Amino acid sequence: MNNTLIIRIAIFLASLICMTSCTIGSEDNNEYGKGMLEEGTIAPDFMIYTDSVPEGFALSSLRGQYVLIEFWASWCPDCQKETENMKQMYAAYAPKGVVFVGVSFDTDKEEWQQYISDNGLNWIQFSELKPWKESSISTAYNVRWIPTLYLIDKDGRVVLGTVSVSEMNSRLASLNLNGQ
Repeated sequence: MNNTLIIRIAIFLASLICMTSCTIGSEDNNEYGKGMLEEGTIAPDFMIYTDSVPEGFALSSLRGQYVLIEFWASWCPDCQKETENMKQMYAAYAPKGVVFVGVSFDTDKEEWQQYISDNGLNWIQFSELKPWKESSISTAYNVRWIPTLYLIDKDGRVVLGTVSVSEMNSRLASLNLNGQ
């Protein structure tokens, strides 16, 4: 085998090992899902840039509506497992006025956009195209695991922060959402 092939295989295997866990910093399973922004906290504002709104808009401009923010990445196995559940939540709650915003920690724009296209993720999608640890949004929301989800109320306050898609679905189901 030539050296280039050996190096590529080594890089691939190292990447595979890193991608099998969607956590940052904490190896302690007792900390999983802890440290989220507390209920009632004003959601940190950030700018969202999309292909359809390249000049961007502030998260705070969505006040008056419930907003579900999903922090995720296309390379994350846990995020991939939840893709269908996220699509089902979107289908159930977007028509009732909940705005979905995906914030990805992908660094490869083509791979990120391909995942979105291949999986029909039809809600707002945004990525700084920065590694997770370099994202100011990740820091502001204390994202330590992905997927991480936050539900923001009409006043811009955190209703729920969770690493559980099913818990988020249950909370949405408990709200009186009739097209807002």
